[in-house]
Amino acid sequence: MPAWQADELVILAGLDWQPTDAVIEAMEHGVAVPIRITTRSLRTRAGLRWVERDRNHRHEVRYLPMLRSYQIVDTKTGEQRNYPRLHMLLDSLRQPRPWGTGLTRDDLEQASFRVEIRGQLDLTRLPSPMRMPVWFDPAWRAISPWRGWDAAELPVDD
Repeated sequence: MPAWQADELVILAGLDWQPTDAVIEAMEHGVAVPIRITTRSLRTRAGLRWVERDRNHRHEVRYLPMLRSYQIVDTKTGEQRNYPRLHMLLDSLRQPRPWGTGLTRDDLEQASFRVEIRGQLDLTRLPSPMRMPVWFDPAWRAISPWRGWDAAELPVDD
């Protein structure tokens, strides 16, 4: 759901991710699993849409065997959160949080927009020996469909 945070339009959303057994096994063997949340701003005119800007929010999920806990790291800010169980980490991902779109009120006054969001495993950021095999492995196909809102549906004020 879109909302205003200061002067930026954000999308409040959680990520409902259920890692497969192959992904969990990779984490337990020391692989940091990269997750990418993408927000997209599409300019619209006369039924046509074109991408104005994409913003990627990147995280890594890893298992820490010495601590027997799971960790999620925001790769941009370095913020780390630890959880004693995987289900607790997954529950925290489901909680809505703001994902920046880069759009301001001025942008919405000047043109019509649609904002969209989706989450996926970022296979391009896996360790290089794993990249090729996982591209063809259905156990690593974790991508959500785009979820979006047109400008007419966006909130007017805080």
